[in-house]
Amino acid sequence: MIQLQELHIGYQRELLRTEHLFLAAGKVYALVGRNGIGKSTLIQTMAGLQKQLAGEITINGQSVSSLNPQEIAETISLVDTRFEGVEFLKVKDYLALGRAPYTDLFGRLGVKDWQMVESVASDLSIIHLLDKFTDEISDGERQLCAVGRAFVQETPVILLDEPTAFLDYINRKKLLALLKLLSAEKNKCIVLSTHDLDLCLDHSIPFLLAAHGEIRIHASLSKEEIIQAMS
Repeated sequence: MIQLQELHIGYQRELLRTEHLFLAAGKVYALVGRNGIGKSTLIQTMAGLQKQLAGEITINGQSVSSLNPQEIAETISLVDTRFEGVEFLKVKDYLALGRAPYTDLFGRLGVKDWQMVESVASDLSIIHLLDKFTDEISDGERQLCAVGRAFVQETPVILLDEPTAFLDYINRKKLLALLKLLSAEKNKCIVLSTHDLDLCLDHSIPFLLAAHGEIRIHASLSKEEIIQAMS
């Protein structure tokens, strides 16, 4: 699915590098590391929004840097750390923005598009929010909506930058379980940056560890070993 080959990322200076990593479809990966290590930069680079310093990122054999905006929208969904909400924008219409890559020139939605919106809202237990305005719901509810928009977009790759930051424990646990379930059912590759080590361990989610300038995959480390590796 996703290959990182001789990848070096950063801005004026290198933050992270990896010789070769392969991220499989149907799995969730937890990107962990200390604040400022470069997790958000990695996600932005994988999403095609930030140019890598060297190396290549490919999805199903195609370089992300070669994709045009339409192709990126059909391949990668990105959820930022926080969605502030928009005045007078209803949740159902916000979720429907995920259908933009598949609508006509006038942005008209069909029955299938609205069915997808309702299906995702049901999966995330936010059906009751559909007719509410996005600036009138809580931070945690808005974050669930942001995750929902990514699933409505129906891309094979979903990148989430700390999607659980504003969720309470119950919703964090539910979201991680749902991400793991949907990644397997819909054959998606999901990468989320997070500090929820315990919940990721509870759900047997492999770690994509960013530490000491390198990115490595670890599938069987304990919490103590992860913390020690980040030190």
